[in-house]
Amino acid sequence: MINITARGFDLRQGAKDGIEKELKRIEKMLPKAATFDVTLSKKKDGFKCDITVLNVGSFIRGEAVADRIEPAIDMAVDDLKRKLRKLKTYFVDKKRKGGIDELAEAFAPLDDENITMEDFEQFDAASVEIKRKKTITPNMMTDDEAIVQMEMLGHSFFVYLGLDGETKIIYKRDKGYGQLICE
Repeated sequence: MINITARGFDLRQGAKDGIEKELKRIEKMLPKAATFDVTLSKKKDGFKCDITVLNVGSFIRGEAVADRIEPAIDMAVDDLKRKLRKLKTYFVDKKRKGGIDELAEAFAPLDDENITMEDFEQFDAASVEIKRKKTITPNMMTDDEAIVQMEMLGHSFFVYLGLDGETKIIYKRDKGYGQLICE
């Protein structure tokens, strides 16, 4: 199923048909239960295309910005294809290795020595404005699955429930990943 939303402009039928044609090619790479949410937005400097694939509880996102709508769609589809190939490679490698040894090294302790008490005293909380709030329902998954989800969404962190029922946050570090466990 493909859901197309246009924000800030009217989308012509020809563009909708073009999007559906491009996504039909990608659909062959996914299970039949996958759904596509395409959001096209008019920006000051052009158009933004955001394609999110919901595939049995997991998300994969491709996005792009261009001065015209057609290149934005093409680049977002290419980004999505690249991420799908990366995901496939990840699963093939994981199956071949029988596990990921590098992840054990990636969970190094936090390096907090650069933060001083002066940094907190100089911080003015009144000057901070929250621009967006989002409500989420964390899904239960393994640490490896959470890393894959974070990478597929293109985010620098990801919140999830571990198999032990604890709320966890996985995040990118310079060399590897870090994990926060909520008590």
